[in-house]
Amino acid sequence: MQITHCPQCETAFKVSPQQLELAKGWVRCGRCAHVFEAALYFETPPEVPVPPLASADAPSLFRSVIAPAVAKDQVTTFPAKTEAQDDANAKLPMPWVVGSTLLALLLCMQFLVVQRHWLAAEEPALRPVLATLCACQVTWPREPEAVLIESSSFTENPQGGYTVQLRLKNTQHHPVAMPALELSLTDLQDQVLVRRVFTAEELSGKDHVQALRDVRSTLNFDLDEKVSKRITGFRAIVFYP
Repeated sequence: MQITHCPQCETAFKVSPQQLELAKGWVRCGRCAHVFEAALYFETPPEVPVPPLASADAPSLFRSVIAPAVAKDQVTTFPAKTEAQDDANAKLPMPWVVGSTLLALLLCMQFLVVQRHWLAAEEPALRPVLATLCACQVTWPREPEAVLIESSSFTENPQGGYTVQLRLKNTQHHPVAMPALELSLTDLQDQVLVRRVFTAEELSGKDHVQALRDVRSTLNFDLDEKVSKRITGFRAIVFYP
């Protein structure tokens, strides 16, 4: 046992080595609740002289040593976690770690598969890697809101037939797939007389529109004479089939 003194209220306490080891040397005063390092305030016990051995015929001499007054049951060890306890708490069950890792990998794979077209458009170098990972075709992303009809015209040719001219623009910063076109010819009451769909191949020889670029397209076709006399307007819509 060791005797230490509270530096705040000067109360003396007995502390055992087990208490000090458990609390890593820190104690709490039971009187004023002050926390301090016990070893810094140990009291060195006075040296007690050893009396000479008494002879057989001489009376025995006894010397009593009065120990300094010590306040009992007033020392409180400061709780502290050992390194072994910290390591035990830090460790996670192995099945939980493996399951979490697999779940994270599955989520990453799902994201790559769903967003493969967009990722390939942003980074063309990833196209073969993405195609290998998902074992599927990687094409250009389809974004109808990205392709706008900048200008359009519908005219009747003197030699016969009709011509539609379009200028499409990709407003995105990456390439997008070439859309299809739905052309509707209307009469005076804005009723649709003829509706026709032109594929992406008919609009352009390419399968995509470069980032922030325009594509000009010219479409020629014939109409029945009875229908052509009633046509007064048209509507053009781009879409992905």
